[in-house]
Amino acid sequence: MTRTSPGAMPDQAERARPSLSHESSNGHASNSDSDGDDGLQMGSSARLTRASSGLSSLPSHLNGPSEDGEGKEKKHRMRHGWDTQLDTLEQANLLSQSFYMYYEDKRHETGGNPPQNFQKQPEIGDWRMKDRLKTVSAVLALCLNVGVDPPDVIKTNPCARLECWVDPIPPDSTNQSSSNNANAQIGKNLQSQYENLSLRTRYKVILDPTIDELKRYTSQLRKNAHAERILFHYNGHGVPKPTASGEVWCFNRSYTQYIPISLFDLQDWVGAPGLWVWDCSAAGGIINGFMDGVQKHLQLQAEAMKRNPNPQPMRWEDCIHLAACKENEVLPTNPDLPADIFSSCLTTPIKMAIRFFMLQNPLSATSGITLAQASDIPGKVSERRTPLGELNWIFTAITDTIAWNCLEKSVFKKLFRQDLMVAALFRNFLLAQRIMRIYHCTPQCYPAIPDTHNHPLWQSWDLAVEMILAQLPSLIEQQVEFDKTQEGQPPSNNPPPTPDFAYNHSDFFSDQLSAFEVYLSSAPPSSASTIKQPKPPEQLPIVLQVLLSQVHRLRALILLSKFLDLGPWAVSLALSIGIFPYVLKLLQSQAFELKPPMVFIWARILAVDKTCQADLLKDNGFMYFANILAATSGIPVGNAAEHRAMCAFVVASFCRDFKPGKLSVMKEAPEVIESCLAHLNDLESPLLRQFSLLCLSNLWKDFPEAKMQGMKLNAHRRIGDRSHDPVPEVRAAALDALATLVGTGKIDQEVTLIEETVASVVSSMGMDGSIMVRKELTVFYSVFIKRYEPRFLVAAWEQLLEERDKKAGKDEDVENEVAILQMDGANDGPAGYDGMGGSTGRLVNGHRPAHQRQVSFTTSEAGTSEHSSVTRPSRTLSKKTIYRAVWRQVLSLSTDPHPEVARNAGVLVDYVLNALLESPLGAYANEVLDQVLSSASRKPDMTLPNMDGLSRQRSRDYRPQTPPTPSSTMSKADGYFGGLSRTASVATAMKNLVWWGGKTPNQDTPPSPTRSHRGSITADRSYRSRPLSQEDAAMMAPDALDNISGPAHQPPAKVPPSPYFRDRDMMQTPQLPLQSHIFDWSLSYFREPQMRPSEADEPGSISYNERLWRRNRNDKIIGGTQPLKESAGSQRWDTPCGYFGIGAAPAKMVFHQFENHLITADDRDSIAVWDWSTVQQLNRFSNSNPPGTRITELRFINEDDQAMIMTGSSDGIIRIFRNYADKQTIHLASSFRALSDLVVSDKQSAGLVFDWQQGQGRVLVAGDERVIRVWHAGSELCISDIPARSGSCITSLTSDQVEGHIFVAGFGNGSVRVYDQRCSPRDSMVKTWAGHHKSWIVGTHLQRGGLRELISAESNGGIRLWDIRASHPVASLPPKKGSTARSLRTLSVHEHAPVFATGGADHTIRVYTMGGGLKELSSAEPYMSYLRMTGFAGAGGFGSGPFGGAGRNAPITATAFHPHRMMLACGAVNDGHVNLFRCGRSGGGAKEGRGLVEVWAE
Repeated sequence: MTRTSPGAMPDQAERARPSLSHESSNGHASNSDSDGDDGLQMGSSARLTRASSGLSSLPSHLNGPSEDGEGKEKKHRMRHGWDTQLDTLEQANLLSQSFYMYYEDKRHETGGNPPQNFQKQPEIGDWRMKDRLKTVSAVLALCLNVGVDPPDVIKTNPCARLECWVDPIPPDSTNQSSSNNANAQIGKNLQSQYENLSLRTRYKVILDPTIDELKRYTSQLRKNAHAERILFHYNGHGVPKPTASGEVWCFNRSYTQYIPISLFDLQDWVGAPGLWVWDCSAAGGIINGFMDGVQKHLQLQAEAMKRNPNPQPMRWEDCIHLAACKENEVLPTNPDLPADIFSSCLTTPIKMAIRFFMLQNPLSATSGITLAQASDIPGKVSERRTPLGELNWIFTAITDTIAWNCLEKSVFKKLFRQDLMVAALFRNFLLAQRIMRIYHCTPQCYPAIPDTHNHPLWQSWDLAVEMILAQLPSLIEQQVEFDKTQEGQPPSNNPPPTPDFAYNHSDFFSDQLSAFEVYLSSAPPSSASTIKQPKPPEQLPIVLQVLLSQVHRLRALILLSKFLDLGPWAVSLALSIGIFPYVLKLLQSQAFELKPPMVFIWARILAVDKTCQADLLKDNGFMYFANILAATSGIPVGNAAEHRAMCAFVVASFCRDFKPGKLSVMKEAPEVIESCLAHLNDLESPLLRQFSLLCLSNLWKDFPEAKMQGMKLNAHRRIGDRSHDPVPEVRAAALDALATLVGTGKIDQEVTLIEETVASVVSSMGMDGSIMVRKELTVFYSVFIKRYEPRFLVAAWEQLLEERDKKAGKDEDVENEVAILQMDGANDGPAGYDGMGGSTGRLVNGHRPAHQRQVSFTTSEAGTSEHSSVTRPSRTLSKKTIYRAVWRQVLSLSTDPHPEVARNAGVLVDYVLNALLESPLGAYANEVLDQVLSSASRKPDMTLPNMDGLSRQRSRDYRPQTPPTPSSTMSKADGYFGGLSRTASVATAMKNLVWWGGKTPNQDTPPSPTRSHRGSITADRSYRSRPLSQEDAAMMAPDALDNISGPAHQPPAKVPPSPYFRDRDMMQTPQLPLQSHIFDWSLSYFREPQMRPSEADEPGSISYNERLWRRNRNDKIIGGTQPLKESAGSQRWDTPCGYFGIGAAPAKMVFHQFENHLITADDRDSIAVWDWSTVQQLNRFSNSNPPGTRITELRFINEDDQAMIMTGSSDGIIRIFRNYADKQTIHLASSFRALSDLVVSDKQSAGLVFDWQQGQGRVLVAGDERVIRVWHAGSELCISDIPARSGSCITSLTSDQVEGHIFVAGFGNGSVRVYDQRCSPRDSMVKTWAGHHKSWIVGTHLQRGGLRELISAESNGGIRLWDIRASHPVASLPPKKGSTARSLRTLSVHEHAPVFATGGADHTIRVYTMGGGLKELSSAEPYMSYLRMTGFAGAGGFGSGPFGGAGRNAPITATAFHPHRMMLACGAVNDGHVNLFRCGRSGGGAKEGRGLVEVWAE
């Protein structure tokens, strides 16, 4: 069994998803051995290739002759010695084709949640036949009256005579005794024929019955059968036809009269449920009369139930009828047919079908065979390798398949799967439909089924019959020879042996499996995206029959696996057809080659129907998978690890909430725990690691015996090693396993030590970049908090006291703390169980003996008098314990950037605070909370950004903006209780506090909507102790002191949702522990197709064609802009080509490489998506920033395909938005805290800056922190902390986008440093340029194309051009004379053209060339609306600028070059507009239309 890579499941987290048609838009994948990229290899599937969008062009010597046609090679010398990066065409193509998409895995598309319509038990129908019935008894009533024809029947001569293949009146018979013998033989034959259908049924043959005999026998059988089914077979060939009312006939005692039997009476005798076979003329009228009688019985039954509701009612709805013909038809009298043709079809179908074939097809191949010879096909029905057995096997498969394709599924289930006798008769009834229609009879049945006489599969049946008949003479000779050899053998009690016939077996099953394979090759993978379910394969019942054959079994299982891989609908069909008993029985098979498909099939079944647990318990079927799970067992397949992962899933499903399963595993296969733990070291198979952990989790849950076995095997340490697994799904599964390990069993000293160790290990995962991991961490904490609740109450109480003291500026206060002892007595468990340590012993005279050991902390007992009965506890009970650390992290997680994590953590906070308020400390806790909030409201502004408390949250200046959401975040420095003010549930929990009411700061007179500042140290400060010097100003952010009234802001923007996010019901009381959904989410992997390529990888699919179109579009843009890039360095850039208002001053802007998209971010949290070609706003949404923070970086990722937006905000948060241009489908793909401790240094604050490396899948993050963090997008982990080696904040980051090793950082003190990621973190800084810049570095940029120039600019106006090999700048541009501090605000560099632009405080855009020195090409003042011009009246005109307005006070806030087009966008702080400029080029060449920038005109 082989399959393709498993879509977006854990193994793709370790190696990001490859794009079949793309390479890096921001660069190229590295082929180096840098950290975390060893697994980034392109898949083996065919790839579409395209030109690099990361480089403007390949080096000239690879491109051929130059444009001038002279054939001369231009020799471009790249900076930094990087010419060798693309030395050969093969190397360049390798870099351009190895490209991966990030944040597109399943966990990002679903948020790690099952879909809202997810069903743990999908609606797959009631395939188990809970109402299965058995036909336990049968009455075979034969009213033949041999020798006497009924009065209403006129027989032809010759006519049909055979009854049960016996002539009732042999030609040579002359007396009555021979007729009686024939009559008895007919009855015996009929019973034998029925016994071939069902041996377990008890038969009673009644020959020519009287009414009394019929009543006596049927009543007795019903009494013995109880509520089971009775078969009533009526042969009325010797009595008159049924009456118009449906009465049938029998005889009087002397056989001189025909006595009618009322169907109502017959129903009383036989009862229900029943199976009725009517073999007589006009039999269809009996069914009609029978149903009338049923209605009367139902009325009487309803009246009886009113009088006495206790008796069990008759199940008349379970009565089934088979009738030979309609009420106006008579049975055929063809002498070549038996008289009981209907009974013959029902009980001897093969014999009847061969006779019918020979009558209808007198072919030359069979012309020499008589009907007698054809009726005696050699072999046994029960042996499929004999001619007769094979023919019967084919007949069963064909009739089953015809019924399944023609009948409704509920009818098929009732008639073909509920009762073996009913199923056999109805299969043969289909043959009767085909045969008797030729002779003008239409068999009837109830329930009615469609006519199937012309189904195409009957032709396959005719072919199989013809092949057997063609070989019949040879088969007869072999049978005769074998009989001769057996004549001399002594008699034996064993059944006679069957000869080994040599003949050509039918190709029917092979052909049908081939047809099934053709269906699978074009079948839709899933019906989830379509309204109508795909058409099921016609051959599915045949596949079921093939499983009975060892010859075709392996192939059938493999094809069945492929079918089940199509999705739950396929599993439902397979179960409804009856596949389950076969695959259950095959678990007892020891065939080595069947293991891979069997494992695959069972994984798919259990992913859809968990009720199969009990079936696996029978005969220890689960051991089949437990043995394969062991690493020592072999499995004949290349991807053995993946099949072991399926075995782990099967065992996990078997144990999930199923105590008998867990007991059986521990009894029969305790080595499963060691096997799963050993598989955690299989670093090549993330899927195996993930499901091994989930298997342990389901085994340990509420099962202390398994937990103790795991601890003996050191499971907690071995699983803890997976806390830094490169696959997020594995890390989340590890947390789930540890949560069940911690939450199970009793608590003692040893267990407490182990569980504290586990909590300390997982606490490092609070900074994980994956939302799945952080969400599972909250689930783990909920289990841990619930288990050690008294200790967390102490931790919460002491944390609250510290918050109060910090607000009040006091030292530790022991006031009111004596209540902790009261809480110990009220909330602790058994005597001697301390709130913070599990083994402190009993209280002695009100305090604990000093000699007793505490587990997780040391206390400093306060001094007491010898007469004191109560010891005052120390404030440090929980300090430096894991409980305080976990509590503080839970508080931090309650303000997580992702709404689900914040929701879960909010439940934990509410639960603990509710418990605290309901404890003996409740009154004190209310008082302390009041003090904390009142102190926060008294001093709203006098806090530093790194203070730990509520005050900073309260002090942020109020501005009308997008309201905070559960995803709003704050840094750790904001205090642990700071986030509680945004949690509505706290208001419900705290009965004496109203967070949203009077406790909040006064909001009646909010200040004017000024621009937010980088830190609160300068916020709304109207007083300074001394004037700001030029030196101090140079070291501050250029916009630090801006306080200019901007335009009115737009209404609050909508917050993009998280996939499948369910908000919390605030009316419900918080309950612990939280429920994890990771297993439900993970099992959906086995409900999705894995053995076929995804739609995006399937040539011809919509997704594939869209991707191909984007590739061609991208190539066209790249090729069309190439000729413009060289001339851009010598032309002016002041030609306006667009102007539109965006409603707010743009703080950040970025162009999409290929789409006509311009992204703008204002000075708060609003992001707008614009189509610059049509001047239309496509979308606007909120970044969910907390108050006082802003967006500091914008980047596109995955630009070559379907791009996403990555944003960074000044609180250290990075968010990724998917479908950013669509208002309906935009959602938050991921978010994480990239920087945890933002520390302001030297009165500087840069917030967060980052650079995205598409080729490497890395995010370089820096800012107000002493390190540069390298986050890997594939693993969503911080893979390296590189020391910045500077006390100043980092203000700008840029990196090499080709190989990705080198990056450059600019600092607030003017220094520029170069780092190499190939070195160890301590030695990674390889170059420092200090002293060249004297002020804040506004920006650094390393071109991804062109000559790879490196530019840096400072706020005082100085610009430097660098080569990383040199100690001094290659070129420099000193500040202009008379320029002041912070005169330069922005720096933008074109990625491919040799130009860059700066935006100044004087509202001027200046564009420079990098060729031949740093020369200014042009300068322009962007247009502003008339009302925003300051100093207009005093100026007396528009001044000398292109648009006038010399007296404006509107510094440029944002500039951005288009990566390929010759276009520049800019915006100012004092205006809500975006101006677009293009490069003016003499001589035409660039088309101009409606102010847009076109590509080069061919």
